[in-house]
Amino acid sequence: LKPCSLKFSWLGLWECPDHSRSSCSRLRTLHTAAMSAAKTEEFPQIGEGLCNAYHVKAVTGIHGEDMPPGGFVGMLAKSEPVGKLKKVLCERLGVPSDGLSFACEGKHLEDGKTMSENGVLEPGPAARRAGAKITITFMLREGVELGVVLQRRMAQQEEDARREAERKAAEQAAREAAASRAREEAEAKAKADAEAMAQAEQRARDAAREADRCVVRCAPVGMGDGPDAGVQVRTYRGSTVSELAQAISEQVGMRGTAGQLTLTFNGEILMGRTTLREANIADGATILYYWEGGD
Repeated sequence: LKPCSLKFSWLGLWECPDHSRSSCSRLRTLHTAAMSAAKTEEFPQIGEGLCNAYHVKAVTGIHGEDMPPGGFVGMLAKSEPVGKLKKVLCERLGVPSDGLSFACEGKHLEDGKTMSENGVLEPGPAARRAGAKITITFMLREGVELGVVLQRRMAQQEEDARREAERKAAEQAAREAAASRAREEAEAKAKADAEAMAQAEQRARDAAREADRCVVRCAPVGMGDGPDAGVQVRTYRGSTVSELAQAISEQVGMRGTAGQLTLTFNGEILMGRTTLREANIADGATILYYWEGGD
């Protein structure tokens, strides 16, 4: 017997250039062993009546763990077109109905034809009883991806979008928190600056008022102008004559007395709204006063 020189075809089949598929026992044994060794998934029977057992698998290694390594098995009625099996497989893989193509024994299978009409050698009764199966390989068309692959990509995209949204939300929250802190710091600084300015202005006013402070001697008219005559009244050169008259009334105990206290300086009667500065009254000056309109 001529020795075999087996080779693997692009259709996912072992080929023997030295013998026909049906006459090469080594090829049949290799296919049977390979099919039985890998885990398969079984489809429900398609059609009624006499059936062919089939074994459908992808071209070796192109889909990894996204489908059973041994492919798919099941029963297809001899009267049913190959397209019925193709539809079931497409639904299982989540691809369009025209998203894959079938081949058997190196020949392309047409969807509208049965196995026999496609020129596939169907197992006889004895072979069917022995468990013989028709081996079919399939390839996804260019650009077609398995549904599970698309789902994983969509899930990954959704996860990426979720993480990106969370990242942007966190960045936005950080920006808002930073802006809020900046506003609070600016408001606190403005408040502190305003308080500091107010305190400085108050200190300046206090200093100016302290510098404006003066002591005048106030005595009743006719009492004399000696150093011990009258009383010393502490006031400010910015105070008005009326304010000085009120201070004198309080200090000498005449507040509430009927009449009006009139003040004079250097022989001139002082008007109530005139300030001591405007009247040229300096520290140590002598102010004379008398009551008018009292009993």
